[in-house]
Amino acid sequence: MRVPSLSTAMIAIALLSSTVNAAAYIAVQVEAENYQSKHSDWRVFSDNSNPNVRPDPDGSHHSSASGRAYVELLPDTRVTHGDQLVSGRNFWNEAGTGPSLSYSVNIPEAGRYLVFARAYSTGSEDNGIHVGLNNSNPASGHRMQWCNGKNQWTWSSAQRTSSNHCGVARNIYLDFSFAGANTVTFSAREDGFELDKFILIKESESALRCAPQGASQINCNLPTSNNNSPQPMQPTNPPPAPVQPAPEPQAPVNNDNSTMTSEIVACTSANSDPDGDGYGWENQRTCIATAANAATPQSSSTLPRCQSDFTDPDGDGYGWENNQSCLAADAAASANNAAVIPCRLSNSDSDGDGWGWENNQSCRVQ
Repeated sequence: MRVPSLSTAMIAIALLSSTVNAAAYIAVQVEAENYQSKHSDWRVFSDNSNPNVRPDPDGSHHSSASGRAYVELLPDTRVTHGDQLVSGRNFWNEAGTGPSLSYSVNIPEAGRYLVFARAYSTGSEDNGIHVGLNNSNPASGHRMQWCNGKNQWTWSSAQRTSSNHCGVARNIYLDFSFAGANTVTFSAREDGFELDKFILIKESESALRCAPQGASQINCNLPTSNNNSPQPMQPTNPPPAPVQPAPEPQAPVNNDNSTMTSEIVACTSANSDPDGDGYGWENQRTCIATAANAATPQSSSTLPRCQSDFTDPDGDGYGWENNQSCLAADAAASANNAAVIPCRLSNSDSDGDGWGWENNQSCRVQ
C-alpha cells in the first residue's frame, strides 16, 4: 500500500498526512484548530487566544496540546452528573444536531478509516462527541466516548453503547467511497468538549491493530497466539508486551436471550473477580463469582495504576498486571456511587448513562 504525498496546496491549509510504515497503514492527521468551518460556540485556545467565555471551570490546556492549540465548546455548563442536563443546550444525543466543526480532508485511498480523536476531559459530562462524513451522520460515528485518561490529552476511538457506557474500543469509523477531498464533521454531544486533533487510520490487514500514541506517533500491534494481548510491531526495539490473562468472555446466550451458566464453573477464590462484575478468571478460563465467593470491588485508592493500554481488554476500568488487579480508568466517580440515591422516575436518565436528575440532585438508575 503506497501513501501519496500531499500537495503544497493541501499543506497550506495545514492538512497533515504521515506514514510510519507504508505497508501497514495510511494515516491522515488534522489539527482541530485547522477547521474549514465552525459554529461560533467552538472557541480556539492557543498562545494568542484565550476566549473569555464563562462558565469554563477547567481553564486552558493549550500548553500541552499538539501545536499548542485546540478547540473547546463553550460555555461549559455541565461537567459532572450533579450539573443539570438541558437537552439542546448542553447535551445533544442525536448526531448532527449540536454545534459542529467541519474539516476538508484529502483521502489518499478510498475505504474504511478508523477515527481517533485526542481530547481533554476533566469530568463525567464533557467526554462525548459525534463524527460525520460528507453531510451524513453514519451510525459508526455516533457517541464517541472517553472514560480513561482524565485531566490529560487522551486518544479514543471508542463508541458508547447501552451495555458499555465507556465505549467499545475501535468502533468509530468512516467509510470513504472515493479518494480526494472529503468533509469530516464533528458535532457536539456534550458541552465543554475539548478537541486537540484527529487521525484517520486505514489498516492494510485485518490482523493489524494500529493506534496513535503521544501527540502524533502511531504504533501497530498484532495479537499473540494464545491471548488478545497485542505485541508491538513498531517502533524499532519496542518494550516487551505485558503479560496478562486473556479477556473475560461474555457468558454464552441461549436462543431466548437468557444467559447460559452451566458451561462455566464457579470461582473458588474471591480474588478472581476484582471488578465485581460477577465473572472471574481462574485456571485460564472464565468462572462465575457466586454470592459465597464474590469479591467486593477494591477501592480505586488501593489499586495500582495499569502500566499498559492493553491491560483492560473488556473496557470495565480494571486490568490485570503482575498477578494483581490494576486501575485502568478513573474510578473516582464509581467509588462514590453508594452515596447516591436511586432514581424514582423512569425518564430521569435522558442521556442513557445510568444517572438521572431528580429534586435538584443526581440519582442512580436501578
